[in-house]
Amino acid sequence: MSTRTQPVERPRERLRVLEIRHAESEPPGAYGPALHAITETTTLRIWREPATVDPADFDAILVLGGAMGVGDADRIPWIADEIDLLRRARERGVPIWGVCLGAQMLAAALGGEVHTSDTPELGVRRVRLNEAGMADPVWGGAVTAPAPRDIDTVQWHFDTFTLPPGAALLASSDACVNQLFRVDNCYGVQFHLEAGGDLVRGWLSHPESRSAVADVLGESATDRFPIDAGAAESVTVPTAEAVMRRWLHDVVGKIGRAHV
Repeated sequence: MSTRTQPVERPRERLRVLEIRHAESEPPGAYGPALHAITETTTLRIWREPATVDPADFDAILVLGGAMGVGDADRIPWIADEIDLLRRARERGVPIWGVCLGAQMLAAALGGEVHTSDTPELGVRRVRLNEAGMADPVWGGAVTAPAPRDIDTVQWHFDTFTLPPGAALLASSDACVNQLFRVDNCYGVQFHLEAGGDLVRGWLSHPESRSAVADVLGESATDRFPIDAGAAESVTVPTAEAVMRRWLHDVVGKIGRAHV
């Protein structure tokens, strides 16, 4: 009697993501669970490692935050190297997700201009999705109750940017219009959706960082900052995981060499 051999199901290849860090204190945070579940992540600590990687070796790039700015390129040589890396990635169609400084780096790489903001934006502040944001395949419907348009999230930036050519604006805040943008498969996220109370507390443990925040907010509001960030986690944590999973599954996975 013959037996029919069942086909062996081969495991799916995990997406390959390049994570660019600008400091150890700026990890993926609430984006981490989705990254760990779906991807094989390579971390480039760009302040001590050369930006010589080939973006074509990766399915996507995640660019995190940092205390420096695009305008510091004269004293920090790797800033120009990173912008060039992101530009090359874009030319090769590699999706990029930029967070705070990463959003500014992405904007610069795609033709936008980064400059000092008239008003620094610090603390937990509300970001509102516009109609394009609500219709976006990654962000639309990802925000949990109480308001599907609004996210109370951590802000910590002194710079802002103009939208790159062809960018769609997806969200704004009262203090800063350009909070979230998309160019094809790339997203620039000015706010720190990934940061909760513990991360903010760690950032404020550095005297220079705390002083810079206190100069803007005052001592009392600076003391409340990590408490407010912790309270916002009921919305920011599930939203961060939802948008990162959507981006990896529905954007990166559809165009990358690997599918999840």
